[in-house]
Amino acid sequence: MKLADLCRNGKEYDMRITKMIKKIASGGRFLLADNMGDLEIYGVIITFKDGSEFTYDTEHLRDAMIQRYLHSDILSLANNGGLRGKANIEVYGGVSGTPLTATFDFQDLVKTAEFGGQGKKGGKTNKGNDYEKDLFTSCEHFFEGGGPYPEHAKQIIEKITKATKLTYKGAKHAGGDNSSRPLKMRGANDIYISAGGSTTLDMGKTLTDITLLFGPAKGKPTKEVYLSVKMGDTLSFFNCGVRGGGKDNLSLFPTSSFKTGEIPAAGMAYLNMFGIDADDFKTVFRDYVGKDASRTTVDNHRRKISLKPSGVRALKRLIASGVGYGYWMVHYTGTDLHCYEVDRRYMANSAALLGNDIEIHYGGVNGKGKRVDILFETKNYEFKFNIRSKSGGETFPTHTNGDYYKK
Repeated sequence: MKLADLCRNGKEYDMRITKMIKKIASGGRFLLADNMGDLEIYGVIITFKDGSEFTYDTEHLRDAMIQRYLHSDILSLANNGGLRGKANIEVYGGVSGTPLTATFDFQDLVKTAEFGGQGKKGGKTNKGNDYEKDLFTSCEHFFEGGGPYPEHAKQIIEKITKATKLTYKGAKHAGGDNSSRPLKMRGANDIYISAGGSTTLDMGKTLTDITLLFGPAKGKPTKEVYLSVKMGDTLSFFNCGVRGGGKDNLSLFPTSSFKTGEIPAAGMAYLNMFGIDADDFKTVFRDYVGKDASRTTVDNHRRKISLKPSGVRALKRLIASGVGYGYWMVHYTGTDLHCYEVDRRYMANSAALLGNDIEIHYGGVNGKGKRVDILFETKNYEFKFNIRSKSGGETFPTHTNGDYYKK
């Protein structure tokens, strides 16, 4: 394990310092590298670069105040050059299957799933899904201050309580119940991101991951507040196949047509919305040069263009259909929590382009990829859309997705 697994940009990441300290205090075992077994940690030794040393034993770490001291020392190491020179973190304890007590460097501990490593079956856990479930647990046990993220639940519920002037009553976990959001087409040129197949922009019930219940102080719940829960720096509001074939997939660039150089009406509407040159678009995928090529697939592969008025209107409608309204966004970057209401005004600002100019990268930023990237900004977000091939064995486009970054 590395210090960077616990801290990023000078802040604790995903509550991992807290998780580690609580695991130590409760007698949890840590896996050791090189098949050395696992370790029950009896104490932690913090050494700063000036040589000063502080020891925290498990017995004292059961005290919340001592936990805060160790938490502060680990953050201080992270913000002052990390584990270099004399600066170090050591742990000592009992190794499984032996009578030995031994001391190990922090790097000798394996980064397991709770610290962002691999799960028991070898794959990494889905941090977004894990956070959503843990946040629900904290909302469910809000009155006892329980769950992995009690401070997050407190911040969210207090903010909504202030906005609604109602009292928190409980929570329901929607999770996997929320609907898919495929691209759909309305009329000849209007492509939108559907809400469970619907054209509605009031999409709280479609997007909700956690539904909070509010009502008068002495009464039953009278209002449902929908939370869309996200984790990570980059957010995505659609990720769709482009070949058709499935009941929810709009046929933008089917392989059979692409091979003959034809693009159906829906695909042309999608390209025209962004001002993408259809011939260069086809060249990117049909004449893919490979990442090690000495040239780009098309000339002048990074272009700034001004959208036509029809393109501006179409793009605004697409963004509005992706953002929608009628819910609260809960976005945990891993270091910071953002919680805000997405209402009609917020949706309108999110779709309001900063000018008519956008940037197109044919072949991606280096001009050699199986993709076309589209970059633009609105009042609330920086967007990066792409059309790309996710297939290792072929080059024709398979997916399109839209990522966004909150300003």
